[in-house]
Amino acid sequence: MLTLLRILTTLSGLGLLLVGIIWWLQPATAAEILGASLLDGTGRSTQIGDSGAFFIGAGGLLALGAIRNHAALTISGGLLVGLVIPGRVLSATTHGGAWTPDEIAGECIVLIVALLTAAVIRRHNTQSVFQ
Repeated sequence: MLTLLRILTTLSGLGLLLVGIIWWLQPATAAEILGASLLDGTGRSTQIGDSGAFFIGAGGLLALGAIRNHAALTISGGLLVGLVIPGRVLSATTHGGAWTPDEIAGECIVLIVALLTAAVIRRHNTQSVFQ
C-alpha cells in the first residue's frame, strides 16, 4: 500500500512540476493545457511567475515528500493543491468565474492521495523506529 501511494504521489508531483516548468518556458502552451488565456502586461508577468511557482512548489513538495518518505513535505504539497479548491469556488460564486468541476475533482484526488500517503508514511516511519 505504501509503495503504491508513494508512486501515485510522486507521479502527481512530477506532473505538477512539469506544468510549472512549461509555465516558465512555454506559457502559451501551459495556458492552453489549463484552458486559460494569457493575460497582458503586468498581469502576464504575475500569471506566469505565480502559476509556475505554484506548480513547481506544490509538485516538488509532493514528489520530494513521497520519494524521501517524508510526511510533512507530502502534506504541504497536498494542502497547496487543496487550497486551490476554495479559490475556484469563490471565483465561480463571487467573481464571475466559470465552474470547473473536473479540475476541482482532480485537485480533491491529489489532496486525498497526498493526505493518505502522508498518513501511511507517518505510520510506517513510527513502526519502523520501534521494530
